[in-house]
Amino acid sequence: MKYVLALIAFTNPAWAACLAGEEAFMTCQIENSTKSLRVCFDDQTTFYRFGTVGKPPELTLSEPIVTVDYRPWPGVGRSIAEGVTFMNDDYTYNVFAGFERMFGDEEYEDIPHRSFGGVRVQQGGIHMIELVCARETVEFAWGEGLWSAKHNLGVVWSYETDDWVELPD
Repeated sequence: MKYVLALIAFTNPAWAACLAGEEAFMTCQIENSTKSLRVCFDDQTTFYRFGTVGKPPELTLSEPIVTVDYRPWPGVGRSIAEGVTFMNDDYTYNVFAGFERMFGDEEYEDIPHRSFGGVRVQQGGIHMIELVCARETVEFAWGEGLWSAKHNLGVVWSYETDDWVELPD
């Protein structure tokens, strides 16, 4: 796992978006804060970036897609939610994102901010903090993104083992 302090200034003032050539897993602004969170990926690497909106990230972590701990939606429940976990020494950053599904006669307008997300930080297995996204800022691209990227690198989700496994040759 690489740990990188972002010392490079980005030329893109809207840093809450992913960088050129990357797709978003989830981006948001932290509730009641000037901080933003984004998890993006390209065809080989998954990136965690956290920091003040409009400034370079204060913390950047990266993990190869083939080994990143990505937990897809299990297919049940009122919410569709997924997670990606990044490790940095004895710190764990569990990013979660999802949205509430509609049932019955509900209309999209009945739930204007259905999306949710955030990050749970642990140190040595001890819960340190949970930062929750402002619901109206959550952009969550569930489904094909990381799932397909992992498949393209030769790993598939096993519902039997609840983990990613390599495809046989």
